[in-house]
Amino acid sequence: MGLTDQEARALAQIERHLNDDDPRFVARLARARSWLRIPRRVLLAVALCLTYAVGLVTLIAGVTASSALWSVVLIAVGSAITAAIPTVVGVRAWRRR
Repeated sequence: MGLTDQEARALAQIERHLNDDDPRFVARLARARSWLRIPRRVLLAVALCLTYAVGLVTLIAGVTASSALWSVVLIAVGSAITAAIPTVVGVRAWRRR
């Protein structure tokens, strides 16, 4: 959702006043903002790897569980996390492309 013209003008005015009042602070913010930018693809790849790792850990916990009920539940949840979530995210990313 974009900004209205009035909101964009107000934001530009606030930015000008801030730049006039404290230019060093504005420069520090600009440097910090450029340093903190992480590409969306990198975030997606990290999230997928972490999701896959959590699924594998859950799956391994299910295999090593002593209780039959917990074992089945953990194996099912681990399999779903390991297979389904990365697949869904990958398909959505492919469709947006």
